[in-house]
Parts: sequence; C-alpha cells; structure tokens
Amino acid sequence: MDGKRYRGKAGSLLLYNRGIWHEERSTSDKFAAVYVAYTGLQLQGMPADCLSGSSQSAMLELHEHFLPIKKLFVDMIEEWSSPLPESAVVANGLLRALTGRIARLLHYSAEDQVKRRPNKELVHLARRYMEENYPYDVTLETLAGLTYTNPYHLIHVFKAETGMSPIQYLIRYRIEVAKQYLETTKLPMAEIAEKVGYKSETYFQNLFKKSTGVSPGRYRAAAREVD
Repeated sequence: MDGKRYRGKAGSLLLYNRGIWHEERSTSDKFAAVYVAYTGLQLQGMPADCLSGSSQSAMLELHEHFLPIKKLFVDMIEEWSSPLPESAVVANGLLRALTGRIARLLHYSAEDQVKRRPNKELVHLARRYMEENYPYDVTLETLAGLTYTNPYHLIHVFKAETGMSPIQYLIRYRIEVAKQYLETTKLPMAEIAEKVGYKSETYFQNLFKKSTGVSPGRYRAAAREVD
C-alpha cells in the first residue's frame, strides 16, 4: 500500500485513504475480509476522505475492539442490502458510528482520555473494575495501571472520595457479596471464599469476622433464624 507492505491477520483493519494505491494478496484460500468505501468524510484536522494521518500506520490492530467494530460492519452491510423501509437511513447511521469508533481509536488514546478525567471519574473507574473483577486477583498496581496513575496518587484520591483505600473497598465489596451467598445458598465456606476471591478458607473466615464481628457460620445461622 503506497509502497509499503503490511501483513494483516484476524482483527486487523486496513485504512485506504483517498488516492492511495493499494493491492491485496492472500496466503490462504480461507481469506475473508469486509470492505466499506465512503466519500464525503471530513474529520476535524484531517484532509477530506481520510481517516488516518499521513504519518500513521495504514494498519490498525483492533484487539478487544474487534468484535464490536466487526458487528458494526456486518450490521451496516445487512441494512444497506435490506429491502426494509428506512434501511439506508439506518445504514448511514451505522456508518457514522463505525467511523467515529475507528477515529477514536486512531486519534484519541485511552491513556490520554483517562488522564484528562477528573479524580471522581478515576475513582469510579477503579470501583467499577473491582466490582466486576472481585473474584480474581486485583492489586493496587492493577488499578493504578488501569487509571494511568501511580499507586500513591490513586490511594489519595480514592480515600478522598470514599473514605477508604482501594483495597479496603475491595475487601468490603467481597464481604458484601459473601453475605449474599451465606444468606441465599448452602454453598460450603471454601467455595464461597473462592467465589469472592480468596483461595484460603481460613483467611476468608478471619477476614469476614474482622469485618463484621461474627464468623461466616454465625452470620449464616442468624440469617436463617430471621427467615
């Protein structure tokens, strides 16, 4: 493409800006690709009909964005081929969404976007990650990397917003989930411990008692008495 060679694979997106010579060759008979052509595109700060800048690579690896972007491609093509009323309107809307998603990946890095967020949003991002990943090994370093901050800064802003450190929040959330298992299931303690992120049943029981004042067994018994 334009004198350069690119080797694509599943999840690769090739960008052919206007006027760029290109040729494709496949090393496999099972090669499959989806193409979309457009005219009249104008992104801020870019030449007409150009998604990427001249200094950028013509190939974008989509990674975790592959499936949602592939779905936009497929849905758009299906709408464009559909005999249903207003299919062209829907297809054009999907094309705009697709273009926006690709432009976001090309010109606005995730790191820059996170760094520009206020502290409250950084805390929300860390909290959401813990709430979605509490069964797994979540460390302060993981959260700091997620929010593009150093661990000390994250602890400071997290405490300012919640009154506790990120790890204290994670423990409290895990204990609350464990309470739900104790109240609503007959799962053994070891299995509950594993479900909320603790490999050691003893460690879980000690942590639960330290957090609530009672052992998990007594908590379960009290919950059953109430029922």
